[in-house]
Amino acid sequence: MQEGGEKKEQEKDFVEEYSKLIGLLLLSLVLILLFSSPSLLLAKNITTIDTELSHATNDAVTVRARLDLGSSEHIRAFPMKIGDWRGMTSDLDTSRVAANLGADVMLMRDYWHAKAQQPVFFLIVQSSNRTSFHPPIVCYPAMGYEIEEEGKVRLAVPNASWAERPLYSSWESKKEELGCFNGTISVKKLVVAKKKGDLGEVTERKVVLYFYLKESSFSENFTMIRVSAFAPPTADEGGGSYAEALNLTEELMADAFPCMFELRGGEEPVLFILLFHGSVAGKVGVGLLFLVPLLVFFYPRIKRYF
Repeated sequence: MQEGGEKKEQEKDFVEEYSKLIGLLLLSLVLILLFSSPSLLLAKNITTIDTELSHATNDAVTVRARLDLGSSEHIRAFPMKIGDWRGMTSDLDTSRVAANLGADVMLMRDYWHAKAQQPVFFLIVQSSNRTSFHPPIVCYPAMGYEIEEEGKVRLAVPNASWAERPLYSSWESKKEELGCFNGTISVKKLVVAKKKGDLGEVTERKVVLYFYLKESSFSENFTMIRVSAFAPPTADEGGGSYAEALNLTEELMADAFPCMFELRGGEEPVLFILLFHGSVAGKVGVGLLFLVPLLVFFYPRIKRYF
């Protein structure tokens, strides 16, 4: 009996001793909950767009995926029609390409636009093994291409409400300072060519745009989205130009964004929604959420009065 009493006394002493720390932790959790947006709390597929796979860059933008890009079923349901684009299943051997890329899930489509005389090749590939995955700067040289140009382009994204925004309405005046989404997205660009002969005659040239989707730091999965189109082997050749090929790839990638990421407007924090737009029960709930950590924080003082 004496040992049981000592144990209870130790538990009581522990609560009293660390009541302030426990109260502060509970208060922090309440603040995080109330100052988060509803979609951030409920969304399952929060991910980051970036131009590099190995590290985070200033181009990174946090988004909410509409599709589970790791699901073969979701990938197969990706729309065949995107605006004025109509898709066709690629003739390439997808199983061989998937093996070469080290892919777990892959989608390959050819998209045709009414104004264009050639398709744009669209690729979604997800992998859980970064060591075996071949990014375009490695994959194209391995297939016999020479990289002629490497850089970045910024795409104007239609209906830009798909992007996650800061919690506060004053973000517009500070978006440049905070590096927030400004209506465009940065993607990597490659111009690759196959050459033959001693003079290096170009027999095939492609324009390639791509970016990566990186999940949370606890996940090994990542996704690459890539579009590409043929460009004329020589600048003065008829039937199209480098600029036209680049415009086609940019247009398809921009048009595909709303299919990949959920469109939504700006959202207020949960706290503001409950206080200014919610019912009486919501307001009472906010008060109780703040009351619990305060009671824990002041537990030793409250105990003295009882």
